[in-house]
Amino acid sequence: MTHWIRQPLPQHEEINVVFFRGMSLDTLTRGLLAAQRIPLAYGKGTEWGVTMHPMLSWRNDDYDLTDYRPLCRDGGELAVFVTEPCSAKGFRPDFHYYRDGRLLTSFSFESLDYGHGDKPNLLLPALTEVKAVGPDADHDSGDHEERIVQAITGFLALPELDIP
Repeated sequence: MTHWIRQPLPQHEEINVVFFRGMSLDTLTRGLLAAQRIPLAYGKGTEWGVTMHPMLSWRNDDYDLTDYRPLCRDGGELAVFVTEPCSAKGFRPDFHYYRDGRLLTSFSFESLDYGHGDKPNLLLPALTEVKAVGPDADHDSGDHEERIVQAITGFLALPELDIP
């Protein structure tokens, strides 16, 4: 499942993968366009939908990160994977979870112990269970990122995302 972390769409780099529920695709698409991000792909699970968009704005002088808070007000939820936060420096992905216009938790795959948001440790039990953090953590295995994604998708019941 997690092969999409490194390159979700072959023709694009620096893609954000956005799972959404509690809101329509139209609402999300309009919000992304208002934030100057072009949706590139869309899929629908039973509870969650998914869309992808470039991390950066289409404007050449706009390198700000996407502010998702206004996009998920009034019961909306967004689970956002920033697949290449800085491809030039080779940073690991970031994850952000929003509900009702608030950032609940956010962390880099490089530093799982340093979460942000209203509930920075929300996913800590799930991350501990897959041995991504905690006393039994295995950081050296080749499946570290996959286990992180497994913890996130299991905790939030995100649908399978299969992109060749």
